[in-house]
Amino acid sequence: MERKSYIAWKYIFEKEERRQFAAGNYYVILYISRGTCYFDVEGENKFCGTEDVLLIKPGEKTEMNFRGGRYRLEILEMRVLPEYLRELSDEETDLEQGFLFVPYKVTVVHADSETSMLVKNIALKLSDMKNESERYGQKLYEKNLVSMLLVLSLRVCIKADKVRREKNRRHVMMDDIFLYIGEHLTEDLTLERLEKEFFVSRYHICREFKRQTGQTPHAYIVKARLDLCRKYIEQGKTVHEVYQLGGFGGYNHFFRAFKKEYGVTPMEYYKNLQIGEKQ
Repeated sequence: MERKSYIAWKYIFEKEERRQFAAGNYYVILYISRGTCYFDVEGENKFCGTEDVLLIKPGEKTEMNFRGGRYRLEILEMRVLPEYLRELSDEETDLEQGFLFVPYKVTVVHADSETSMLVKNIALKLSDMKNESERYGQKLYEKNLVSMLLVLSLRVCIKADKVRREKNRRHVMMDDIFLYIGEHLTEDLTLERLEKEFFVSRYHICREFKRQTGQTPHAYIVKARLDLCRKYIEQGKTVHEVYQLGGFGGYNHFFRAFKKEYGVTPMEYYKNLQIGEKQ
């Protein structure tokens, strides 16, 4: 039996139901045009709603779980063979490469409202065409509709992947900043220096510090220096040596910060250690 180049279908669920979507030899695009459900995405039960798009590579599968509710669930499905993707491609746009570019087996992305409306209308049109009589330029019309739907879906997916990569890059960048601070803890560490070193604004650095540590960069650096100074005291170094080795510019600043953090002065902390050792 000859395989169709593409298959467009519309599913409507009105009561609780599970359904498996297996890609087989096709690239599969599932568009949720109405309602909410859950899909198994690489072992994770992922909530999906209106305007979400699922992409499934050949050989992969996912299970949909519709738990019922007040509103029915509508899913539009598009299946396209790899060879048809190559046929629809041109010199500038390789559609199959677009699917391969995105690192997923099964993935869920969210479309913006404008793209969502276009995808929905095109998918509905394609799913209804099997019931229509053939008209002038039918094959060219279908081919262009399929091309448009594929391009729109890939744009959504590639955009989502770029956002994910940017978030990962920022996370890695913050890890590098933490390492840099640890390596240069006793030096003059200012936001201006971090800004120049990592080519990112001080405002972003402050925001990420607050989000990841709950502290400002200055508070984080002071705390790290105090922890270092406390270790030096425990090693038996004098208070005068400690605040200089710890990167504090002056004794008064060190004294106030230490007492605020640990509840005792540096000298009191040292004496308490001595008493503890004698006991």
